[in-house]
Amino acid sequence: MAGGHLKYRHLSRDSAHRQSLLRNLVTSLITHESIRTTWPKAKEAQRLAEKLITLGKKNTNASRNRAEQIFFQPWDHLPKLFGELRRRYIDRPGGYTRVLRTEPLNRHDDQAPSAILELVDGPRDMRFAMTAKSIAHERSSGVGLRDITARNVAKVTRYRKNGAKELERLVKSMGTWRRGNREGYEMRETGKEMEERKRGWAEKRGEVWERRHPHGERDPNSGRRRGGEDDDD
Repeated sequence: MAGGHLKYRHLSRDSAHRQSLLRNLVTSLITHESIRTTWPKAKEAQRLAEKLITLGKKNTNASRNRAEQIFFQPWDHLPKLFGELRRRYIDRPGGYTRVLRTEPLNRHDDQAPSAILELVDGPRDMRFAMTAKSIAHERSSGVGLRDITARNVAKVTRYRKNGAKELERLVKSMGTWRRGNREGYEMRETGKEMEERKRGWAEKRGEVWERRHPHGERDPNSGRRRGGEDDDD
C-alpha cells in the first residue's frame, strides 16, 4: 500500500522465491554458523533464524514439525538444531544471531552493502575473537583495558559456557603470535626483538654484529640507500 509501513524487505523477488532464498540462507547458517551475504538479505535471514532457534528451544512435536517445513533437508539439520544449538542457547533469552557490516562483496559492480550473519557464542563468533585480540593488544601496550573492551568482555562471556576461561585461553594464544595458517603460527616480532635475535646469531658464529638499515644508509648526495642488509658484499 502506498505510504504504508514496510513490514519486511521484498528483496526484489516474488513471495515463493523470497522464501526459498531465506530458507537456503538459514540452512547455510545452521550448517556453517557464519555466512556472508548482502545486508538486506542478512537482516531478513536473521529474523527467520531467530524464530528457528526459538523452535529448537521449545523442543515439542509442533516445533519439530514447523522446523521440518523450513529446512530443505530436515534430517541433516534437525539433530543440530534440537541438540547442540538448543543446549548452547538454553539460558539465553534471545539474540542468538549477529549481523556485522563488511565491505561490499562486489567492489567493482553494484557496490551492494554486505554483511556477515553469524551465530553468537559459537566457534566462529567474530566478536569473541575480536575482543580477545583487543585484550591482548591492550595488555601488551600496558595501558590496561578500555571501558569499551570491558563492556565487550561482559557481553561475549555472559551466556557463553566457560566463557571467561575460553576468552583467557584465546588471549594468551594471541599474545605475541598470530595465526599464519590452519596448522601453525607465525611470530610477529617488534624491531627490538628482531635486532636481539640477529645479534644472538652473530655472537654464535663469532662475528661482530653491526646494526644496519634493511635498505641501507641514505646517501646525502643522491638520496639513495646503500649498503643494506640485502645487498651483496
